[in-house]
This record gives sequence, C-alpha cells and structure tokens, in this order.
Amino acid sequence: MNKFKTLIDNSELIEYLDSSKVNLKSPTNIQKLAIPKLNTDGNYIIHGKTGSGKSLAFLLPIFSKLKELENNNFSANTARPLCVVMAPTRELTLQLFELAKEMSHFCKLRVRKLVGGDKGNKLDILFSSKMDILVCTPDRLLKAVKNKELFLSDLQILALDEADQLLENSFSESMTNLFELIDLFKTKIYLISATSADNYAQALNTYFENIKFETIGKGFENKIGHNIRTFNINTNEDDKFHLLKSFIKKTNKSNGIVFTGNRHRAIKAYELLSEQPDSPTYLIHKEMSIKERKESLEAFRKTGGIIIATDILARGVDITHLHWVLNFDLPSASEYYLHRTGRVGRAGKKGDVYNFITQHDLLRKKKINIALTSQGRHDLKLPLVVAKQKKKK
Repeated sequence: MNKFKTLIDNSELIEYLDSSKVNLKSPTNIQKLAIPKLNTDGNYIIHGKTGSGKSLAFLLPIFSKLKELENNNFSANTARPLCVVMAPTRELTLQLFELAKEMSHFCKLRVRKLVGGDKGNKLDILFSSKMDILVCTPDRLLKAVKNKELFLSDLQILALDEADQLLENSFSESMTNLFELIDLFKTKIYLISATSADNYAQALNTYFENIKFETIGKGFENKIGHNIRTFNINTNEDDKFHLLKSFIKKTNKSNGIVFTGNRHRAIKAYELLSEQPDSPTYLIHKEMSIKERKESLEAFRKTGGIIIATDILARGVDITHLHWVLNFDLPSASEYYLHRTGRVGRAGKKGDVYNFITQHDLLRKKKINIALTSQGRHDLKLPLVVAKQKKKK
C-alpha cells in the first residue's frame, strides 16, 4: 500500500504519477483509504484535511472508472457528461480543471470546464462536444441544463468538492434544482470535504434521503497541523488598520494572505497597503469581475507578496509559496477558521497563522476554540501578544 501501483490498475495513470511534473511515488493516508474504496461501487463521503491529497484521492478512481467504461465500449455523447465534478467557487473549479486536464494528457479523456465568464465561441464548442468529465460551479451548470445546452441523462459519477459548503443554505436552491434533474440512485456520488459543519448531517439527510453512504477518513477532517505556529495579537478595533501596516513591514517581504470579514474591509486594507511599497499587494473578493479575480490570483501566484481576501479564498485553493495567514477579522463560523489556516502548512510545510483579536471577538473565539479543542489544539487560548496602540493626538 506504500506505492500507487498497488492501488491503481491503470498504466496511463501510473505514467502520469511518475511524470517529471508530478513525480509522486507514495500515496498519502487519505489516498490509501479512498482509492481502493472508490474503485468499487457505492456512494462515499471522503474527509481529509487541506493539503492531504484529497483531489487525487477522488480523481484517480474517477479516471479509472471512466477508462473502464471506455474499454467496455461505453462512450460519451454530445453535451452529456459522464462525470460532473462540482466546486463552490470559480477559483477552486479552475484549479480542479487544471489538475484533471493534466491527467487527461496521459489518459486521453475529454475534460471540459464550465464557469461564469465563459462566453461566445468557447461555449459553442463546449455545448457541441462530447465530454467525459465536466468540472463546473453549480449555478452555471444549472443554467446550461435549464437552457437545454447540457444534459445529465448519461451521468455516471457526481463528485462534490467542498461538499459541506455546496450543501449550505446559500446553494440550496441551485443544488435542489440540480438534484431533481439527476437520477441519484443510479449515479455514484462522492462528497469530499475538509470540514464538517454542525448542520452537515442534516443537509445530507435532506438532499440524499434513502441514499446510503460509506464514510472514508472519519477523523481526518481539517486540523491545525503541528507544523503551524499560531500568534494571537491583542488590539483595539480602532487600531486594526494602523496595526496592519506595521505588521506587513515586519513580514520581511514573505508571502501571505490577509483575511477580512467583508469586501468593504478588504478594499480598505488593500488601499492602505497599496500606499506602501513593501510587497506587491493584490485584492480578491466575490464582487470583483471574473476577469479581475483571475488576474489578481494569477499575479499573486506568479510574484508572491500580499493578497487581501474575503472567504472566497479560504477553501481548497492551493498556493505553494505561501508563508503565513493573517486573520485580520476572525471568521463568524469556526470551520472557516480551519479553512483559512489550512492555506498554510500544506503537504508538511511549515507556516504561521496570526490573529488580530479584539474585545468584540469573545464569542467567535469561544466557538472556534470548541472546534479546536476537539482536535487537541488550543490556538486561540494561547497567550496574547499585546500590540502597541496608535498614539492618540
């Protein structure tokens, strides 16, 4: 079980894993557990912390299954995907698409994407082509199905990445309408997540009543790894933005994400840091245009620096050169603290997490600490570092 060759009976996938760009020899723990299970029949819930290799844990079996169908003369029809891989954000969808596309160069499967912003000739080509795997966001897929541009009648596999978020209330209308168009009892369903919100079990029962799931990796949910150091900085709300400027100057031009509670605070922080030339500074939030979001994230990946973000960047997105995360505002939901901090310390690398904490954060601290205590961690109970306050004139 220490080699992929013992888990995967497909020479093309092994060639992909052995390729110079990937060069993976040994599977991670979640891959050891998930790949054999997903190579069989059944519906599965897969839990694994960020950076644990979850994406390959479900994509490798999907490719194996589709190649088996192909070998048995079961081929895709025009505008009818055999597999749908769905993610809650455009950024995570594109990341999954790039990974699946790279795999398809070896396995020769047709991988397509559908996200907001695609238009014109791109869509015409997509809707008139055959596709084995479609990587998409839920709202965009629903629109295409309603417009009879895509059809889900041939669907064999449905994979929801960051499933706990996709089954939240914010996606309920889209997901309900999509599930009404899919024969869920004839479709293999994979639900992948790094955290499990309090209402996750209730959501599963609501959307997948009478469908049986086997859970893989229970206890593997997102945890703050011991390779991550946490620093809590006590401050006043009125001094936060002043403190942010001082904080960035002390990061020695290392690469980090500053998470804010909303886009207005993100914009204010971005404008403030853009005034000082310490590091390249970027901004990303949901109200930006798709083009702006893409350009901002691509530039940050390429040059490093500082990116100011809302929780749109908290889930799933892998940034290899990241050194630290600053929770300028603590999140209201404990699972988002886990997702944010999971941007660093991925794949065994070291990373730092900084938290600005004010008197207004007491309730949020309590909720987050309950989640952390269940993992044997006490990050927000660590001694506070008292920041120097801005001198009053």
